[in-house]
Amino acid sequence: MYFCDMERKAVGIEKKTKKPKKISKGVLNIIRTTMRNNIELTHIADNKANVLLSLNALMITFLVPFVVPNFEAIKTFHLVFPLGLLVVTAFVTIYISTLVLKPSKFDQNQKLVKKGKYVSPFFFGNFFQMNKEEFSVYIKNALSDNDLIREHLTEDLHYIGSRLGRKMTLVRLAFNVFILGFFSSISLAILLIYTMS
Repeated sequence: MYFCDMERKAVGIEKKTKKPKKISKGVLNIIRTTMRNNIELTHIADNKANVLLSLNALMITFLVPFVVPNFEAIKTFHLVFPLGLLVVTAFVTIYISTLVLKPSKFDQNQKLVKKGKYVSPFFFGNFFQMNKEEFSVYIKNALSDNDLIREHLTEDLHYIGSRLGRKMTLVRLAFNVFILGFFSSISLAILLIYTMS
């Protein structure tokens, strides 16, 4: 059992004569507010990605029945290129939006836990493989020192923030691809129809 080291560490912590400083309510409120804001922004990023994914999936769904009966007119006006660009834009946007919605790896700290290191007990990815007894020992030891609690909160805040940054970067990229591809294909189609008529 890899919790023996942790129990020894916890006993060592209890033997300390210095009384650890308590985390002030003001600091806890700041951390809590920051985490809540980041989680809300994560929901916003997911919603934006979901809208883009649905919109582009609908566009492809309506494009196929439009192209098949009008294929001769499309060939006449050389609209294959703008339509191809539109389809590629839709697929690339769907792919990037899916990356935003795809859950990230959440079991990266399992090796550290097995080595007896303390990682945040507030994040499910760090303890979902433990049974109830193991988790009880782990969380009791992990929360026995205020310095450790600060580390756990910092770790969680960093994880949420870095995940949010990645999501927002991908959402921005998806919007840029969609706007550029959509307007380029429409402009090209208008230009081809104008020159051919």
